[in-house]
Amino acid sequence: MFDIFTKEGLLSFIYTLPALLASLSIHEYAHAWVAYKLGDISQKIRGRLTLDPFKHIDPIGFLCIALCGFGWGRPVMIDDRNFKDRAKGTMLTALAGPVSNLLLAIFLTVVFKILLMTGVVQMTATSKVAQILTSMLFMTIEFNVVFAVFNMIPIPPFDGSKVLFYFLPGRTKSIMYTLEKYSFIIILIMLMTNLVDVIINPIYQLIAKFLMFIINL
Repeated sequence: MFDIFTKEGLLSFIYTLPALLASLSIHEYAHAWVAYKLGDISQKIRGRLTLDPFKHIDPIGFLCIALCGFGWGRPVMIDDRNFKDRAKGTMLTALAGPVSNLLLAIFLTVVFKILLMTGVVQMTATSKVAQILTSMLFMTIEFNVVFAVFNMIPIPPFDGSKVLFYFLPGRTKSIMYTLEKYSFIIILIMLMTNLVDVIINPIYQLIAKFLMFIINL
């Protein structure tokens, strides 16, 4: 998403840096908040019930966002023994992160629509401020959609694997344990063969069309 080795890419990264920090924080906070609401009080003890980005940012994961266009935050470690339903609690906690990014993308799209309707921002705006504001909003929306879809890939350690695990029939759950052993190799192959884009792009395009529908209303 970002090519920080070019002037345009670096500017895009700088424009969206506050929003990226906020988006990652919201993603991890959503995990912690749902876990806490479901009975895992360890989230409060660990200081994860906050939007403070320094509590949620993983330095390597954030560097990957800058260099590769994708990354991760500091994982929220849950104690599923505190859940009344351990399997369901784990699934809902995992789902909370991507859902929070999707909701944030929709919210920002609505904000952008309001700005268009009120004349604050125009699609063909020539002022520098309007261009920067438009760029920030669009990049932030794009980031949140990609982050939501990327995290729903059903391979460990992504959130999607925990969601899928909940719905798998009992005998097939062992497949996920096997995938977890080789998750690093699988992810590396997916990145090297561009398979990630093949998986993400169709879903991303579908969500993007929905967001554009909101803008064009």
